[in-house]
Amino acid sequence: MNSTEQALKVLKLFLTEMKTWEDYWRELQYANLEVDYTKEQKQEIDAIYEKYVTVRERKWGKQVSLSTRYPSTFTPDGKIISCELSTNNKKILIEIHKKFDTGVEYEYRYTLIFKNKEWRVDRREMLDYDGKWSKDSL
Repeated sequence: MNSTEQALKVLKLFLTEMKTWEDYWRELQYANLEVDYTKEQKQEIDAIYEKYVTVRERKWGKQVSLSTRYPSTFTPDGKIISCELSTNNKKILIEIHKKFDTGVEYEYRYTLIFKNKEWRVDRREMLDYDGKWSKDSL
C-alpha cells in the first residue's frame, strides 16, 4: 500500500468512527433529553482522537463541544476529489465532496500528517460559498 492509499484508509476509518459516534449520540440525546451523557461522550471521542488525530491542543471542535449535527458531516462515503501528497511524503491534502439527501452539498479538505510511521488527521477545512477554504471543526 502506498502513502496515499495509507492516508486515505486512515481518513476513511476516522470518518466512519466519527459518523458512528455523532449519529449514536445525537439519537440517544434526543431520546433522553434529561440525561447528561457528557462523560461517556468524552471518553468515546477521546478514544477516536487518540487513534486517528494529531496530538495538540484544540480549543474548539467536537472533542471540546461534544456537539452533533444532522446529517453528520463526517462522510466516509463522500467522493474523493483530489489527493495532494507533499514532495517529502509527510503531508497530504484530501478533498472530499458530499451531497446529502437534503440537497445540501459540502466540500471538505482534510490535512493528514505522517509522523512516527503513521498518518494522523490534523485539520479539516470547508469550502465557503465564495470559493475560499475556512477552518472547520474536527
